[in-house]
Amino acid sequence: MIGQLESIGEAEFAGPKDKCIPSHRTHPKITFIGGGSYQWVPVLFRDIAVNEHLQNATFVLHDIDRERNSTMAEVCETISRKVNAQIGLDTEASLELALADADIVVLCISTGGLDAMEHDIEIPKKYGIYQPVGDSTGPGGISRTLRNVPVVVDIAKAMERHCPKAWLLNLSNPMSQIVQAISRTTSIRVVGLCHEYMGFMGKLEEWLGFENFQENCSATIAGINHFAWITQLDIMGDDGLALLKRFDVKGGVRNLSKSESKLVNLSAKRSPESVKFQLFKDYGVMPYPGDRHLVEFFPFFLSEKTHYGADFGVDLTSIEDRKTLWMDYFNDRIETWTNDDPESVPTKPSEESLAPIIAALTGGPSTVQPVAVPNRGQIANLPMGAVVETLGTFQRNLLAPHVSGPIPDAILSLTHKHCVNQNLTVEAALTGCRELALQAMLADPLNNSNDYRNIASMLDELLAAGRELLPQFHG
Repeated sequence: MIGQLESIGEAEFAGPKDKCIPSHRTHPKITFIGGGSYQWVPVLFRDIAVNEHLQNATFVLHDIDRERNSTMAEVCETISRKVNAQIGLDTEASLELALADADIVVLCISTGGLDAMEHDIEIPKKYGIYQPVGDSTGPGGISRTLRNVPVVVDIAKAMERHCPKAWLLNLSNPMSQIVQAISRTTSIRVVGLCHEYMGFMGKLEEWLGFENFQENCSATIAGINHFAWITQLDIMGDDGLALLKRFDVKGGVRNLSKSESKLVNLSAKRSPESVKFQLFKDYGVMPYPGDRHLVEFFPFFLSEKTHYGADFGVDLTSIEDRKTLWMDYFNDRIETWTNDDPESVPTKPSEESLAPIIAALTGGPSTVQPVAVPNRGQIANLPMGAVVETLGTFQRNLLAPHVSGPIPDAILSLTHKHCVNQNLTVEAALTGCRELALQAMLADPLNNSNDYRNIASMLDELLAAGRELLPQFHG
């Protein structure tokens, strides 16, 4: 029973009746854009394959990298066979054919891949700005927004032509900016899905010694993606936030016994949670995203004085780490799941919300999950239209976001400026306006200690480095 049952009006997120998934469709078509993802495809396909309500679905993989797309299709075929799933599986090089008559489109892309992301991380370093993630905020997040938004808007416009009735479930970052851009420019129903809340609640089970948070907890969450807070928490009738205040975090809580096989990536193993608990102590509500995300929304955790986060136990994940350590982790999982052992694929699903959401939207049991969608009153004191993160109830062809009420003033003062800056960055991405992009950079907290001339130079260097992927800025 996670979440409060109060929800805003359904019309904004259900869509008109002529957009409903046809009642005769009993075998939904799920199209996965970014089908070559070694990180996401095996885990999310496995979750779909073991979901009893998604048997007889068709799963279509599309990626601009045809070789990786085919490789992942072979992986999915092996997974399907080992778990005895009845899932139709196909690959499609044509985006138009992949989208045709889809019921659900899953978006999981990063324009330019790790090579482009390397500019987001390394160029700001030259100007004294270090980011452990760099995909949502800060100079890295702004640069990624400018690069990703036009691409995802084009995909959503293709959906308008080929599957206007479909739901777009977005896993790509920057989550808030992508959802906002698609919502502003198309009629497609788009929902951002992030795993930070489920990951935190899974840790909470171990820290406080209970099981099955979906059944034994209710919560109110509020904020924006990667900067969101649990404002109320009930655990089997007890005040969960009060329990957490008494929880001993001496020495950090990095070492969890939970199997790494449940992790989509290694980020959950790279944070001692000291920032999270310090913010909980300071503000009285618990931020649930990982420390590596949280620190990027403040001007003071990643300074030279803190050794760029090291004093708080925050690791800076380099592009080389992602290309080697993380890829080795993904490849090891794939090798294990596709080896000769017929039982090597775990049949217990991960904590990712995608499969239960797809099942609910296509006629299975309802589910309550975190969602990032435009604010229509879910959080009363954040700007209307800003993409906010709350819990939401999914039912057949319907999402009803929960009302979280106003967030505390202290949290509001931190969050509001990011909402405004995300809007500014999306406008810059859509128009190719350097002036707007510079205004977004100037407003970002990670630039607070920078020289103005350095900020402008950094932006121009980022725009130049990504020239081929930023045609809106280069004519």
